[in-house]
Amino acid sequence: MATKICPHCGAEIADTATRCYNCKEWLTDNVPLINESKPQEFLVELILCWFLGCFGVHRFVSGNIAMGICQLLTLGGCGIWVYVDFILICFNKYRDSEGRLLAKYDKNIGIVCFVLSLVPLFLILLCIIGIFLAISIPAMVR
Repeated sequence: MATKICPHCGAEIADTATRCYNCKEWLTDNVPLINESKPQEFLVELILCWFLGCFGVHRFVSGNIAMGICQLLTLGGCGIWVYVDFILICFNKYRDSEGRLLAKYDKNIGIVCFVLSLVPLFLILLCIIGIFLAISIPAMVR
């Protein structure tokens, strides 16, 4: 079966397709592309978000300059905003400045990275519970 590349998201689709199954954009041959740049790759965005997300680097790279500046000034919304972006990237819901989904998305990598990202959250929760118990139990004994 012959395939082609979607000009909007970079997904590989059937040659006879009139609509991309990945980004749901209509494919028309008579509409000229305004910007023929390719969307940012999934793995690059994922790594940038995980390691440099609090500085908004993944937003700058994908073209969302204003959002990148906001994340830089708030340190990624104290980490919450960055984690939401990370989840969006893991499940291919993150879009660049032109509204395109990330290219070369791999569902398996996304799910594994999401599950692994839960480990630090679980450890933080355990530390908070441990601190609470260390403070409250001696107070109950007295």
